[in-house]
Amino acid sequence: MGKVTIADVAARTGFSKTTISRFLNGKYEFMSEETRKRISEVIKDIEYKPNRMARSLRLQQSHMIGVIVSDISNPFSAILYTGISEYCEQHGFTVLLADAGDDPDKEKRYIQSMIAQGVDGLVINATGANVSYLNEVNRTMVPIVLADRPVEGCECDIVSVDTKQVTKDSLDLLLSKGYERILFATRQIGTNGIRRERFDEFSTQYEALTNRQAMTLEYTKADKESLKTAILSALSAARDAGEKLALFAGNGVVLSDMAYLLRRNKLRSPDDVGLFSYDNWPWMDSIGPGISVIELPSHQIGSECARLLLLRVSASLKASEDLVTSEASGSTSMAKQHIILSGKIVERDSL
Repeated sequence: MGKVTIADVAARTGFSKTTISRFLNGKYEFMSEETRKRISEVIKDIEYKPNRMARSLRLQQSHMIGVIVSDISNPFSAILYTGISEYCEQHGFTVLLADAGDDPDKEKRYIQSMIAQGVDGLVINATGANVSYLNEVNRTMVPIVLADRPVEGCECDIVSVDTKQVTKDSLDLLLSKGYERILFATRQIGTNGIRRERFDEFSTQYEALTNRQAMTLEYTKADKESLKTAILSALSAARDAGEKLALFAGNGVVLSDMAYLLRRNKLRSPDDVGLFSYDNWPWMDSIGPGISVIELPSHQIGSECARLLLLRVSASLKASEDLVTSEASGSTSMAKQHIILSGKIVERDSL
C-alpha cells in the first residue's frame, strides 16, 4: 500500500472523512463506542499515522510539550513539572501545563486542547480512568509518557518508582524499631494507580512478614473523621496489647491530615505513636521531631519523562520522514518503555 490517507481510513471503515477527522482530534461526544472501536482497528491495521506524517511533510515541529498533572496543589506536581520543564527548555522545547484536578473528563478535554494547539507529545500524571483514550492518542496522534502513576492496560511509556523495594525498606525499618502494629492510610483510591500500588504492596508485604492481617484505611477528603476514628481505635488496641503503633501515610497529603489529628488529640510522635510517610516535602523536616519519610525522586521522574518523550518525538518524526522518502523499509518504533527509579528512606525522630 502507498501513502495512507484519511480517505483510505474512511473507505475501509465506511464512515465519512469528517467522522474520521473528528475521531483523530479526540472529539467523541457524538460518536458511539462501536464507531470508535472500528476506526481505531482500521487505523492500527493499515498503520495510518496522521499527525506524525503531517509533521514530516511540513518538515517542522511545534517544539511544544503538553504536561497534565493530577493536582497542582500537591507539591509533587510542582517538583515533577520543574523536572520536565528544565529538561525541555535545555532542548529547545516549550512546555504547556494543565491541572486535571483528578477529573477524568477534564483530563480528556486538556488532552484534546493540547493536541489542537499542536503539541509534539504529552506527559501525563494520569487519573487512570481514560485507558482506551490514552492508547488511541498514543497510537494515532502524539506520543504519551505517564509520570509516576501506573495505568493498567495502558500501552504508553511510563517513569515510576520501585514501590516494591521502598515498601520492603520501610517495613524493615518500622519493624526493627519495634512497631508491631502499623496502620497504613490513603486517600480514596478509585482509579489512582499509584495509590493502589502502594496500598497493595504494604498489605502483601506486611502480612507476609508478620503473619498478621494488615491494618489499612481508605478515606475521602471530606471524611477525615474516619481517619481520626481509625487512629484512636488502633492506638487503644495497641496500648491494651502492650505494643507500639506506627502510622504510615500513603502520601504527604495524608501525612498532613494525620499530623493535624494528632495535634488536635494531644498525641505526640514518637512518644504516643510513630509517624512515617511517602514524600519528603520541606515542612516534614521541621514539624515536631521531624518526620521519617520515603524520599521520592520527583524531579528525576520529571526529567526522565521529558527525556523519554523527546526520544519518542524524534523517533516518530524520523519514521514519518522515512515513509515519505522511502529511505527505510522497516519500523523505527521502540517497544513500550518502563523506567523504574529508586526511592530512599530519610530517617528522622518520629519513629
